[in-house]
Amino acid sequence: MLSKACIVGLALGMMPAAADPNAEAVAILGRRCASCHNEKVTMSGLRVGSRDALLKGGSRGAAIQPGNSAQSLLVKALSHADKLAMPPTGKLPATEIAALSKWIDSGAGWAHTASANASWWAFRPPARPAVPSGGSTPIDAFIQAMLREKALPSAPEADRATLIRRVTFDLHGLPPTAADILAFQQDSRPDAYALLLDRLLASPRYGEKWGKHWLDLVRYGDTSGFEQDPYQLYSWRYRDYVIKSFNEDKPYDRFVREQIAGDEIYPEDPQAQQGTGYFTVGPNRDMLYKVEDINRVESLTDFVDTTSSVFLGLSVGCARCHDHKYDPISQQEFFQLYAYFNSIDEPGLYSQEPDPTRAFEPFLAVPSPAQRERLTAIGERLSAAKSAASTVS
Repeated sequence: MLSKACIVGLALGMMPAAADPNAEAVAILGRRCASCHNEKVTMSGLRVGSRDALLKGGSRGAAIQPGNSAQSLLVKALSHADKLAMPPTGKLPATEIAALSKWIDSGAGWAHTASANASWWAFRPPARPAVPSGGSTPIDAFIQAMLREKALPSAPEADRATLIRRVTFDLHGLPPTAADILAFQQDSRPDAYALLLDRLLASPRYGEKWGKHWLDLVRYGDTSGFEQDPYQLYSWRYRDYVIKSFNEDKPYDRFVREQIAGDEIYPEDPQAQQGTGYFTVGPNRDMLYKVEDINRVESLTDFVDTTSSVFLGLSVGCARCHDHKYDPISQQEFFQLYAYFNSIDEPGLYSQEPDPTRAFEPFLAVPSPAQRERLTAIGERLSAAKSAASTVS
């Protein structure tokens, strides 16, 4: 049986060692032209989804003449040399026009988007840019540089009440208390703002606010969806793992490994294994189909789709049925990744006994006397509030 750690190897294997000389041109066409010239929207009868389509052209004739960019209608339109000026929203950067011209002059070879494509944004290694001059922090320096480039003035400095509200909403998703605002307004220390940031980042509220964005990416749900929509009683383990990871400022590479193959790479670390619960918190069709083979296929497809979009920056769902036109993934590659997932048993979040302190546990058993007393008190308060509202009305 193949290890889930092999999935990481496959992901790395999809990253190219060298750029395809034709890939950049194909990517430019997809990015700049395909919205108006595709299978469904064919303005002027032109499609740009294949070399044959460009050679066939539209109502004005062939779009390209391989080996002769100067006489190619595509280059003339992009250069705004004649009445036909494309795209109508404005001329493309000179570097992109030059890349398309060079591509046509070299024969207009069509780079299938599933081939190695180092120009794809998700495959470019991150590079640290030089920090511009000015600004009290590197972030401020970049903002100031852009303002200078656009000849825009800086916004006036916010007062302290506004500043603490902004940053507290940003980091916690909640407003500051009146006491917090007053304390910050009265804090005369030169590093008062930095200390405020440290306090907000140290709060568990930070992980709760920002962890939800990751939970959205990985299609987290407390229920499985579809008609019966059953509860997944252990999903909270993964949710809490994500929140804890954000609050601990866990390195991203470790965060990724724990989710894709945590139970294989870190078999002695229960927290890492909870990260692998990533595979179990999505939709589950078991209650819908009642056919185990179909459930397995749909689960594996979900693993491929979600893992690719979250960790590889690729939308691969279309490649389940056909080669993807614009994202660099083929149907064959889709099922190669599918095969890796098919070699594993689905991990679970059930390796530990339920935590009796969790909020949902009282609802899974007969209430204790103390719980009955509390529920009765709540019911009495609700009845009193309802009676008071009826009297007022």
